[in-house]
Amino acid sequence: MSSDYRRKRDRRLLSSSAFLLALAISTPAPAQSAAPSIRLVVDAGRPLRLALDRNIRVKRVGQAVTAILLEPVYAYDRLVVPAGTKALGHIYTIESGSKKGRVRLLLARDLTPRHRVLLQFDTLMLRDGRAISIKTNVTPGRDPVVWRVAEPSRRDNVALRAREDLAREIKQAVAVATAPGKLERLKDAAIASLPYHPEFLRKGAVFTATLRAPLDFGSATPTDRASLGTAPAPDSILNARLTTSLSSERSQRGTRIEAILTQPVFSADSRLIFAEGTRLIGQVTFARSARRFHRNGQLRFLFERVELPAHASEKLLASLYSVESDSGNRLVVDDEGGTRMTSSRARFAAPALGTLALVASLHGRLDYDTDGAGPETEYGGVGSSSLGGWLGLAGLGVGLGQISRPVSLMLTVAGLARTTYTSIFGRGRNVTFPPQTSIQLQLAPRGNVKSQ
Repeated sequence: MSSDYRRKRDRRLLSSSAFLLALAISTPAPAQSAAPSIRLVVDAGRPLRLALDRNIRVKRVGQAVTAILLEPVYAYDRLVVPAGTKALGHIYTIESGSKKGRVRLLLARDLTPRHRVLLQFDTLMLRDGRAISIKTNVTPGRDPVVWRVAEPSRRDNVALRAREDLAREIKQAVAVATAPGKLERLKDAAIASLPYHPEFLRKGAVFTATLRAPLDFGSATPTDRASLGTAPAPDSILNARLTTSLSSERSQRGTRIEAILTQPVFSADSRLIFAEGTRLIGQVTFARSARRFHRNGQLRFLFERVELPAHASEKLLASLYSVESDSGNRLVVDDEGGTRMTSSRARFAAPALGTLALVASLHGRLDYDTDGAGPETEYGGVGSSSLGGWLGLAGLGVGLGQISRPVSLMLTVAGLARTTYTSIFGRGRNVTFPPQTSIQLQLAPRGNVKSQ
């Protein structure tokens, strides 16, 4: 093969290589696959805890009402609706109260007709001005709720103090709905004491609005997941809500309980361990029903497992740290997560007053102002007969007690017997947690999450 032929062949090969290289450079590279994303959806059935931000005088169906969101709402790994968000709604229906309740009010000299007022909330007003339409089922209102926190021995570390600081910020954000001023409370009490007064929905009354349709907040890039088996920091606080009902009267040791996380849990390097909506499984470890002589109920439960999607359940040991409760309940959470009801010593006031009224009614004194007919023995007086009548038959008894001494004495004895029985010999109160009760759980100090 001649040298000229070889040079021509090499030039052709070089030209072909250059052409292919230029073609490869000019051809666009395949697009990289899109980053994974998730939908931020708040599922139907999620309860929203709402408190009225002002007194509402009940007038008509369709009347506007406003409330404040007491607890933040999360979707998967992030906050979507903060606490303090305003909710707009209206009075959905006004129903007549029960006959039994009406009779009770009449006996207490309350002539105001009472109704069962049902609300509906249909809009959330976010702080950035966006309005989110919602569909809800709303339960009747209840007294303002408070958080019953475990005794101080469980609160001696930095993590828990930080959690308390966050809770304090949330409380300040919704103070307008939960803490009416003293002057306003006095005004409300004065109006409520009148025999006939307007019907109000009270400021701070708490309503649970359950979503009937999911809320979609769009797509987002998820937070990096922690490796399987990663445990939250010891003594961490988990926010959850019960999905099963619990009662010291009906629940037995070993009864299965479930809860759902309402806030995500992250590792120290900000990786996601448990997403919002993760299911927790546990059991009742101790239950004692209320008994006579005001021995109150007791209840203790533990969560032992966490169920992760597409993975086997993992071990998790957590006890109750705090729980929401009506402000009027005397619920106590001990340093091991057990709960019990307590009785106020003020319950002895009624029997003591009844005893004083009875003694006054039986104690006679000579009355010389009898128009010359000679002294007569007078028993008791207006004060003792009124007090005895009130204890015996509430407001109606005050009037009946003035008719005659035998009637007054009968009412006083009946009131003393009833208050003595209920205050001393009566049954105590059971611990009860309905479904959707908000709780906080404290993880065990060490080794709390291990793969099964």
